[in-house]
Amino acid sequence: MPLPEPRKGKALGFGLYPEADWESTLGIPEAIIWSGIHHLYSRSAAEYYAAEVHGIASKNDRATVATSVKLYVQQASEFYEAAATAKPNTAPLIYYYSFLNLAKALCEFRNPRFHSRPECYAHGLSWRPDPQKVVNLEKETVTLRGRGVWQVLWETMTKLPYSAANPTQIPVQKLFSYCHEISAEYGRVMGFPTPLVPVKEPQVFVDEELRESWLRFSLERTEFKDHRLSAPKLISQIRIARSSYVEVKSKKKNMRTFQSETAKKMRRRETVFSGLEGDILGLNLFASLDRDRDLRYSIPLQGPLPLRLPQLMVSYTILFWLGSLVRYDPHSVYELMDSPFWILIDGFMSQSRVWLLELFWWALFRKETTLLTAR
Repeated sequence: MPLPEPRKGKALGFGLYPEADWESTLGIPEAIIWSGIHHLYSRSAAEYYAAEVHGIASKNDRATVATSVKLYVQQASEFYEAAATAKPNTAPLIYYYSFLNLAKALCEFRNPRFHSRPECYAHGLSWRPDPQKVVNLEKETVTLRGRGVWQVLWETMTKLPYSAANPTQIPVQKLFSYCHEISAEYGRVMGFPTPLVPVKEPQVFVDEELRESWLRFSLERTEFKDHRLSAPKLISQIRIARSSYVEVKSKKKNMRTFQSETAKKMRRRETVFSGLEGDILGLNLFASLDRDRDLRYSIPLQGPLPLRLPQLMVSYTILFWLGSLVRYDPHSVYELMDSPFWILIDGFMSQSRVWLLELFWWALFRKETTLLTAR
């Protein structure tokens, strides 16, 4: 059957969050990120973001969130500064505790008084070394167990109830494969490409007369061959309860184009973004900077995983594993430093870790801020 024509509407661009911004710095990139996050030290600022960005209506809840977020951000900042001067055999653990506090701050915006709940005091995941064996990156797994910060953070990022089996194991090697920042290193070490499919021309469309909105994006045809991917397999990984996707005619011969199967009817006072937020979250797009320093997105092929992992959750989980590794198994750290796998760990700590900080910045302020070094 011939493919249908794309639905007609007005293109509005695309972003993972309601707002987008570009910022540049002459100094260290982390400095400007932390400068923004430190804005949450201010009670009035934290209450403003709680109300206007995270939709917390209760005045008492906003006041409670402001106090808790300030405490968590202060600890996160101090841990981060301490980790910057630490050695590779200790830094991951200190960085993890920095990001754990940022995770708690983000969870507080989603769940006022999160600090008073039992899950605030559990990691939600675990890892222990085998005393008889050196760590093998290709066989290690992280276990999601019980309910802790990890599970609440996942719910905060996806806006879905956590429903994975207890316990659930996730392969560490697979987590590294989703880090675009070290994709070249991963390909050299593992011998095969990362399961990230670049998305071309993502767009939000709106029909203002019908008050309907939908998503459209394209993929290069070669990606289907390279990843042994079919249209149904792709759609199965981005389908959500409200809407699936259908392939439509593409304007370019080298592209295959997909759009929302069902347009979203915009309710009264609903914005285009708020109406499509679930659809955008369901795509689970991973962001990165291309060679021209433009922001681009990829669909992570996560079929082998027990649940969809947002980009922030992937790096956060890796950092937990690395923190546990240096804490419990320094002998394996020593052996890994002399192995081909160390380039992945070193690359993650120097590149993906910084991107993780930026992703937390985005999530805290719900603004897709692209940070560039001006030099």
